[in-house]
Amino acid sequence: MALNPAADLSTVDLAIAVSGGPLPRDHSLALWNALARAAPSLAEDETIAVLPLRAASAGDGRLVLQRRSRLLMRLADSHVDAMLALCGRQIQVAGAAILLGAAKTRPLSPYATLYAHRVAAEHDDESEFVRQATRDLEQLGVRAEFIVGKRTLTRGPLGELAGFSLMLAELTPRQSLALQASGLGAHRRLGFGIFVGHK
Repeated sequence: MALNPAADLSTVDLAIAVSGGPLPRDHSLALWNALARAAPSLAEDETIAVLPLRAASAGDGRLVLQRRSRLLMRLADSHVDAMLALCGRQIQVAGAAILLGAAKTRPLSPYATLYAHRVAAEHDDESEFVRQATRDLEQLGVRAEFIVGKRTLTRGPLGELAGFSLMLAELTPRQSLALQASGLGAHRRLGFGIFVGHK
């Protein structure tokens, strides 16, 4: 499956201010479930991506939201209105009340270097993941230098999901935009396979 150049034209990043908490460090599944309850139409689109909330460590395995904490989503612009309708509402995430505040959208930018905090691994083994990443990128028509980094485990609907961080370099603008729009691998709703610019 080659990259779809048209996909990036309708894909945007949406950043929503958040407050409340605290939250467990591994909160991606609870966050997605809360969003899907609040806006059921989101669950119909498999391409929606939700990044984990950035927050400060409380030192006890929990995270504390800060003034600059944001809920970051990558989605088709046709879904933006559904999310904007949630601004000002409160959702329950892992037992914590989270208030969704003001939101901003921004277009994707053609960074030559991209970084994903975690890409889902089909097998919990780094050498197997290297082969997987090489295969998946080639199927998308992307030949790029990449660096595999930290391994993480994340709670999924059926148990723990393994992933590795991944950095891609020397991408063309078309490759960068299309790869950001398409992502890489499974579980985008749980923050896997989502690439952001790396300077």
